[in-house]
Amino acid sequence: MWLALAWSIGAAPVQARGVSPYLPLHQSPEIERKIERLLILADRPVLTRPIAAATVLDALPKACERDAQLCEEVRVYLAGFMRSAGISYLSASAGGGSGADTALPNRHGMSSNSSYEITGAAFWQLSDYLLVSGGVQAYEGDTTPTGTMLSYGREFLQLDIGYRDHWLSPLSESAMLLSTEAATMPSVTISNYQLFTRFNIHYEAFVAQMSSSDHIAFQGGLISGRPLLAGVHLSIEPFPGWSFGVNRLLQFGGGERPHSITDLFNAFAKPSTDNASTGSDPNAEFGNQAASFTSRFLVPATIPVAVYLEYAGEDTSTHNNLRLGNSALAAGVELPQIAGRFALTFEISEWQNAWYVHHIYQDGLSNDGRVIGHWGADWRVAGDGVGARSWLARVGFRARGGADIEATYRTLDNQTYGGIDYERAHLVDVRYSRRWKQFTVGGEANAGRDSFGESFGRVSAFIRY
Repeated sequence: MWLALAWSIGAAPVQARGVSPYLPLHQSPEIERKIERLLILADRPVLTRPIAAATVLDALPKACERDAQLCEEVRVYLAGFMRSAGISYLSASAGGGSGADTALPNRHGMSSNSSYEITGAAFWQLSDYLLVSGGVQAYEGDTTPTGTMLSYGREFLQLDIGYRDHWLSPLSESAMLLSTEAATMPSVTISNYQLFTRFNIHYEAFVAQMSSSDHIAFQGGLISGRPLLAGVHLSIEPFPGWSFGVNRLLQFGGGERPHSITDLFNAFAKPSTDNASTGSDPNAEFGNQAASFTSRFLVPATIPVAVYLEYAGEDTSTHNNLRLGNSALAAGVELPQIAGRFALTFEISEWQNAWYVHHIYQDGLSNDGRVIGHWGADWRVAGDGVGARSWLARVGFRARGGADIEATYRTLDNQTYGGIDYERAHLVDVRYSRRWKQFTVGGEANAGRDSFGESFGRVSAFIRY
């Protein structure tokens, strides 16, 4: 297997590389944070997730020069992928919630009153170019085979068929277009994990099937069906440590609504045709669209810093194919290594009205009852497309003895012009973890007040492998 070969020669890039497994996304936060920090130290700006194990493997040599301890921890974790079969990750938590049943940010649809959460994935690499993965994301009220897929290909073109997550944003906790707020959708995806050409191109394209909706407008009434969601990402890394990308989402089909490959390409080329004027015929529209421009810059300094931006739009403005409408702006900064023990992340997002709602797809950009983009849009009345602003601050601390402590504060301000009197919402998360033999054990507490003034909380204990 090529992963084992790369490992044996010190993680240097090799020729004729095959398929790569993916690392967990918002399922094993302790190792995910370490991997994010390692990539910053290695000058690898990330614009999409999940991250391929091969990407992290290639980043090890440079990161090891700056933080040997972090490098060794990630190296030990990646050792689990060096076999032809094994467990990618496994996590189980048990706890209890109280108060209002509130959607927890980026938890694949889980709410605060869930008494348990089980996530995991295993893999079997049949050859250098063929990989079978089986996964699950289960909590009280829902079970999804997240991580279950068939992967085939090489470093410049990998095909994934199954329940693969998609995250189209440089922000780690807030994504306007597509995130892990909702349950994972089944999809067919092509992408590359090794950049190519002198511009270091990265691409990703997929078609996913959304959950069933009974509120799709067609021929003067409402029909039922499962809309499709097409997504495209294209980015370049013209200089080490700086990347720039564009993303597109197209929601279409469902029930009897007609669609074809030709219609899809026409809508992609001329998005303004889906930006209906008042009184226009929705039957003439292909579907619903959103787009974003993203960038991430790693500042080469003694204390490494990552700065990232996302500018997004829901449909177009003034029927102009190049002008985004109902805009959203998000930005963040991450310092992964302060005084050797601390890590700090700050993110802010603001969006105008009409996000995640649509006159044709009246359940909006949602899957199984959760918005597929920014977590804050789940903290409002369903179908109310008001604008909002959110902030996030996260502090990580490595205690003596190897324990990790992380505290995150989120707040959300929904606008109130829609007739609903929202309040400012707050959420505090605190997590403690430490290594115990080959496991990570710890506990997590979530407490807050939602946009309607209702308090909620959850306390849980977990063990991860």
